[in-house]
Amino acid sequence: MTAGSPGVPAAPAPRPVSHAVLGRGSLYTLATAAPALASVGVIPVVTRLLPIAEYDLVAVATVVVQVGFILAALGMGAAITRQYILDAGGAAGARGLVLQGAALSTGLTAVAAATLTWWSPALLGRQAGPEILLALVSSLGGAWMVLAQSYLRGADRAGTFVALAVVASLLGPASGLVVVAMGERVALGYLAGVTGGYLLAGLAGLAVVVRSGPVSAGRRALRTAVRIGLPTVPHQVSLYLALAGLVVVADRLLGDGGRANVALTLGAGATVVTAAMNNAWAPAVYRTPPERRGAVLTETTGAIALLTVVVAGLVSLLAPWVLRVAAPGSYGPDALVPAVALASAAAVPSVLYLASGHLVFASGRTGALAVTTPLAVTGGLLWAYLLAPAWGLTAVAAGYLVAYLLLALVTTLLQRRVAEHPWWPPVLLKVLGVWLAVTAAGWLLPTTGAPALIRVVAVVVLVVLGGWALRSRLRAVPAAQPSA
Repeated sequence: MTAGSPGVPAAPAPRPVSHAVLGRGSLYTLATAAPALASVGVIPVVTRLLPIAEYDLVAVATVVVQVGFILAALGMGAAITRQYILDAGGAAGARGLVLQGAALSTGLTAVAAATLTWWSPALLGRQAGPEILLALVSSLGGAWMVLAQSYLRGADRAGTFVALAVVASLLGPASGLVVVAMGERVALGYLAGVTGGYLLAGLAGLAVVVRSGPVSAGRRALRTAVRIGLPTVPHQVSLYLALAGLVVVADRLLGDGGRANVALTLGAGATVVTAAMNNAWAPAVYRTPPERRGAVLTETTGAIALLTVVVAGLVSLLAPWVLRVAAPGSYGPDALVPAVALASAAAVPSVLYLASGHLVFASGRTGALAVTTPLAVTGGLLWAYLLAPAWGLTAVAAGYLVAYLLLALVTTLLQRRVAEHPWWPPVLLKVLGVWLAVTAAGWLLPTTGAPALIRVVAVVVLVVLGGWALRSRLRAVPAAQPSA
């Protein structure tokens, strides 16, 4: 008897890949959002506990941590996930790469610590001190954590992935606040707690990897991972510096770095959600046979773009009220609304950039990313530099959007050149129309008084129609399940 015959229940229809990506992606969003939520929650407390000069040290150390763990991990994260899913070494080889990457990270951090006295004044404008040393140790713990999370992403162990992020981004800062509150009001105490969180998360991640099964480590696999990973270091650093660079432009040209930082941080929230979804999206694409990846990308890109335009629209439309909570009246929050709207719009082209990026990473030919991503980010910074004197912070925020539009373009062209089966992104005319509409509405609708309530009406309409459209899409698309 076969399925569908009398007495034999029919097998359930396979679910579209979008279901898995959106479902698992929601868990990864928690891990990615945790650092942002932690920084937002900690700032009002730590600025009141520490004198201004001590908080300045915390700010500098935070930059060292965020850039440092990218450099220390050598970009091997994507290579480890790729090894787990695509290469012959599989899970055992990926575990080996995690341990080899941890050893390299430790060596690089030791060199950075030994040379701290000469590079700290040159790069940070500060003499070497214990605060910067603690930041380096935090970077090492963060690198270990990232390497372990890359293995967990390949293994689809989202719960453990999230747990490590929570330990690093929530437990560490909370411990630092306790140390400062109970002891001397200095940056060193707070940073000691932060460092403890990163080290605990990193060591726990390495322990999970070691206990997951046999380890296979070889020089050839390591060379391949470094070859794939190293070009992504400037790629990752450039993405991080996109926001930081725009704040610097606003500070230098307009004397308005603080207000720019508020607007860009809030506006980039939608892009953070999209990047979090990528932790579930990339493995789903890697697991798909090369000849079917285009179909899976078309399906998932449509679903993720639809979700993203709703999130970006919510940020844009609710910007007046969110800004009033985030910043005091002296910041002129209503005047920052157009900047938030334009920055949040960058989330939609980021979907197309990530989609093409999957095929670049799957091909293993990542070298050009070391050039294309910095060029795209430079284009956004140049836009802001040229137009900020005339258009103010609105032009600065538009630079973030321009950077992601350029990223979507250059990464798609690169993917067309290196992918085994090149792919063209779907046009998505309805998503494009909604994207333009909510961006314009967030920018132009009233921000005060009764007329501003039209924003609330627009939010309700966007959520209802967006939810209905996403549900309809997930029901309508044919299943294109990746291979086991």
